[in-house]
Amino acid sequence: MQSWMIGMVLGLVLTGYAPALPPWSLVIPVVLWVTALAPRVCLRWPSRSVSRGLLRVFVGFSWGVLVGVSHGHFLLDDRLPTYCVGQSLEVEGQVASLPSQRAVPGIGIRQTFRFRVNSIAPAECAAPRYVLLNYYGARRMVPGDFWRFPVRLKKPWGLSNPGGYNGQAWLVQAGIHATGSVRLSRPHEYLGRGVSGTHHRLRQRIATRIEALGLKPDIAAVLRAVTVADKSAIDEPLWSLFQQFGINHLLVISGLHVGLVAGMGYLFGATLARLFVRSRYSGACVPGLCALLAAFLFAALAGFSLPAVRALCMLACVLTAVWSGRLTIAWSHLLLAALVVLLLNPLAAIGSGFWLSFGSVAGLLWYLCWRRSVGRARAVVGTHAYMALLMLPFGAFFFQGASLVGALGNLIMIPLVGWIVVPAALAASASYLLELPFETVLWRCAAWPLEQILPLGAMLADRGGSWIYLSRNTALPAIVLALCGIGLLVVPAAGWFRMLSVLLFLPVLLPNKPNGQTPLQKTEVTVFDVGQGTAVLVRAGSHALLYDTGGGQREGPNIATRVILPLLQSEGVNVLDTLIVSHPDLDHSAGQQAVIATVSVQRLRYGGVPAQTLPGLPCVAGEAWQWPGGPTFQFLSPAVAIPLKRNNASCVLMVRVGGSRLLLPGDIESVQERALVEYWGRGLDADWLLAGHHGSQTSSSWPWLKFSSPSTVIVSSGYANRFGHPHEDIVMRYRALDIQVLETWRAGALRLDFSPTQAPTFTLWRDKKRRYWL
Repeated sequence: MQSWMIGMVLGLVLTGYAPALPPWSLVIPVVLWVTALAPRVCLRWPSRSVSRGLLRVFVGFSWGVLVGVSHGHFLLDDRLPTYCVGQSLEVEGQVASLPSQRAVPGIGIRQTFRFRVNSIAPAECAAPRYVLLNYYGARRMVPGDFWRFPVRLKKPWGLSNPGGYNGQAWLVQAGIHATGSVRLSRPHEYLGRGVSGTHHRLRQRIATRIEALGLKPDIAAVLRAVTVADKSAIDEPLWSLFQQFGINHLLVISGLHVGLVAGMGYLFGATLARLFVRSRYSGACVPGLCALLAAFLFAALAGFSLPAVRALCMLACVLTAVWSGRLTIAWSHLLLAALVVLLLNPLAAIGSGFWLSFGSVAGLLWYLCWRRSVGRARAVVGTHAYMALLMLPFGAFFFQGASLVGALGNLIMIPLVGWIVVPAALAASASYLLELPFETVLWRCAAWPLEQILPLGAMLADRGGSWIYLSRNTALPAIVLALCGIGLLVVPAAGWFRMLSVLLFLPVLLPNKPNGQTPLQKTEVTVFDVGQGTAVLVRAGSHALLYDTGGGQREGPNIATRVILPLLQSEGVNVLDTLIVSHPDLDHSAGQQAVIATVSVQRLRYGGVPAQTLPGLPCVAGEAWQWPGGPTFQFLSPAVAIPLKRNNASCVLMVRVGGSRLLLPGDIESVQERALVEYWGRGLDADWLLAGHHGSQTSSSWPWLKFSSPSTVIVSSGYANRFGHPHEDIVMRYRALDIQVLETWRAGALRLDFSPTQAPTFTLWRDKKRRYWL
């Protein structure tokens, strides 16, 4: 393996995780100085190969840092300027991707697509080159079409929570410089169709054809995913079903799919070479060319998605090495492929896909190095079992869980999808585009295995137990030890050596503390970053309380399934002492059913008239309770005798931890604030206050702030939200009273720690996980 390539890969990877970028004026001189000094140093160490190898690693590292820093500065320069966020702009450009479609309740169909910008007016906002747009109109967007749209844009942004998925990482990997929506209230103009985007138009035609086949929605969604990488029809239940069996990677066109198609291309090329090619050299090259061409066409059909491009680069590197006569070991090919992928996209390593792709291939190569000669059946089963075992530490680190039946699921589904579904779907796609008469039969052949096995899988998944949640607190050393243990497991050695490998693997499987137990006499409060909504988790010892469940859709994707439940399950919180739904608005209650269905809720309280029947009781002012040796809780509103509606019906909760107080008012407005001031007076006094109604101008009145007298106000609101929360006047009011303001969109999730032996402290998650591209 080339030491300079190792250094360059390290430089590119580490730069992607840097909290800030060094200036050009510092990086370029250092890299040039290191490069110029390296030959002189090598002359002083003519016989010390190790020292010279380390020097080459260092030189490669410096050039990797230079490439990563250059890409980072260009990325930041292309972002939408801050003063243009939320302004009314006019963009002109081309639809540059296959639009994904998703039904939004109460609004209609939302089409989301990548838009290549040619111009933006006004000119001072013209930095972005690629934007991600949402379109809610009736006209179907077609790839390659030129449009002039009136839009409102904002910088790429994502939620930042412990254990949660940050969509901003995907946006920067995809090279998106701004996001926004088309304003239908103003006219937009169609400007014609361009030549580019032909492969995306073919993808759209195939996706539309699959929709028209009359298949069950889940079957059609899987076919669209494995054929043209259109995952927009995959809903939460279907994704969860595949996750339960450890096969959700089959829904993403990745190295597995590209490798299978390349294999079919290689077999086709080998057949052509035997029949028509007489030259020995050409006969050796034809199968590889056919494999590369088939993989390229399949990657184009997948829209050159990041996983498909990674697999294509790995295949191209291996074939190039073979054709050039450099029959190096497979590890060198893997390293070269990683370098090529990082040079094409220096931020590829910030996503889990990079590590899963190259980590799984590296694990497979290691296994093949030590595999003994056994029967074919034992070899296949052993390989699947080893790869499933390898996914446990990866799953603990990236997904906080893993499937217990992943080996069996992959043993069944990989041949089924790879040898039947994908080939039949690709043949059907080609037949459809060529207008051959038997394309419907091929689509039915592709759908038939899925129609047989998906209902069976759903029935087994309903019985539960196939997915385990591993501790989110699993430290990186435990992951490294587990990987070392898995690596040593296949090395031929004595029994005590095998026992050592098992012991190294055990830390990653250590169970979570019962019900997410925290240290005694310590209370943790997590204010989640949920965008425009509210969700607060209070934990002390083995007790947990959840105040509101964030926004989203009740029957579809919501904050509870994406943010709250992953944290609860990874930390072992399987019982909630109390769930409080402050009032029925979606931004506070969308995930209530998901929470109730996933964890045991001992007591439920809600404010107002719930949108759905809930097995609980309304909040009543004056109700109070205490956890043994922990915090005290009390409802301050609403009173049963006073009928309230909507926001003013919110459950107002006071949390007392020792000498500290936290006040959670929901969305109450100034009228209800004054009523509470008149009744409770100084009983409202709090050190920490969650801003009422997300910092709206209708809340946070002067009397309310005077009597609650908080030192810190936490505003739970979304970045550049359409409501303008928090309102500028309210922020000025906080500052006039010398109140510290913390906003979740800016700070990410907030973790407050209360301890009887020290003053309360807080942690801002976005600062803790700071990256230059955030």
